[in-house]
Amino acid sequence: MTWTQIWIGGDHEIPDPDGKNNFDTSSFGVSNEKTMTFLAQAVACNTIGTVLDAQATEKAMLKFIERCGVDYHHQRQKYLPKEMLRFQFDSSRKRMSTVLELEDDE
Repeated sequence: MTWTQIWIGGDHEIPDPDGKNNFDTSSFGVSNEKTMTFLAQAVACNTIGTVLDAQATEKAMLKFIERCGVDYHHQRQKYLPKEMLRFQFDSSRKRMSTVLELEDDE
C-alpha cells in the first residue's frame, strides 16, 4: 500500500509516491512547519510498529513521514509516555486515537 493523496486545505496528489527520495512537502500542500509537525505527531503517535513490521496501512503512513524527513522513533520517544491513553484502531470507528500531553509551549 502507498499513500498517494493527501488533503491539506485541498486535495493534493503526492508526486512519486513509491520513490525513495525525500519529498519537497510544499509540492503537495505542506507549506509551513506547524502543519508538518502536526502531521508527523499524528502519524508517529497513532501507529504501531515500524516500516519493517507494521501492517500495510500503517507502513504506508510511516514510509510517507520518513520521506518527509521525520524520525518517527524520535517523535514517539518525545510524545508517548509509558502510560498513555490509546484507543486501538476500530473498524467501526475507522480510526485510532492517542491522547498526548504537550508542554505549554507546544
